[in-house]
Amino acid sequence: MANSHKHARAHGHHHARSHGHAAHSAHRRRRIVRLVLPVAGLLTLIGVSTAVVLNNAAGPAVSQASGGDGDLIAAALQDGRLSRSAERAPLPNEAAAEKLISGHMYVIESDAADVYADADDTSPVLAVLAPGERVDVTDEKKRGWTQIIHKSLPRWVKSSALTDERPLGTKPCPEGSESGLQPDTIRVLRAVCARFPEVRSYGGARGGGGDHATGRALDIMVDPATGDRIAAFLQENRAELGIEYLIWQQRIWRPATSNSWRGMSDRGSPTANHMDHVHANTFGNSGTA
Repeated sequence: MANSHKHARAHGHHHARSHGHAAHSAHRRRRIVRLVLPVAGLLTLIGVSTAVVLNNAAGPAVSQASGGDGDLIAAALQDGRLSRSAERAPLPNEAAAEKLISGHMYVIESDAADVYADADDTSPVLAVLAPGERVDVTDEKKRGWTQIIHKSLPRWVKSSALTDERPLGTKPCPEGSESGLQPDTIRVLRAVCARFPEVRSYGGARGGGGDHATGRALDIMVDPATGDRIAAFLQENRAELGIEYLIWQQRIWRPATSNSWRGMSDRGSPTANHMDHVHANTFGNSGTA
């Protein structure tokens, strides 16, 4: 009987110890879970943040490097025609690009010019230059190609699309009407409008007889300093624009009879004496521009 009692008591103590050990283990597991869950959440948050940062770093790089040509570059990157190294040419900064510039040229007026990533017809087109647009060029050339600096990066344009001569202007002038004007007079209007955007008033075809009535004359309303520059510009380009003669500040320049300005008689008012405008008279349609 005593032995049975002792055995039961020993069994009870053992059962209690086992129960206590199990409870302690469960408590430790709950603590580990509480610790692991925040850490896992933190790691997940870090992973998501890292992905966002990487996506943001990769995404804007296209538009930043292209400076407005992002859609063309993005399409070229997507279909594999352009690599990241081609998109972002190896120049450390804008100052380095400036050092490569050796001069400037102009896009010919007859057509726009495509800007290529490399000197190759199969290279993607990254931008389009407008007719007459001025571009910075380097000394680097390849067969049929000229390197330019576009958006502070080295790019390539076909040499046939560029010219050393500044175009005279082929676009209609928003400040002056071409109605009733002869082809040469239109050439003068467009050229002056493109080169001197500060001019805001022109006098073209009108009734009353004379060269204005026939569309061969154009009055360019200007201040004295601008008028001097415009008169010199028209003299320099007289063959291309079909200039017959100029009148400016009570003087006339008619190259058929004299290469010098000659004084004119007083006509009674500043406007009649051409003190406030350059009068350009054209042949009609002999210009070569």
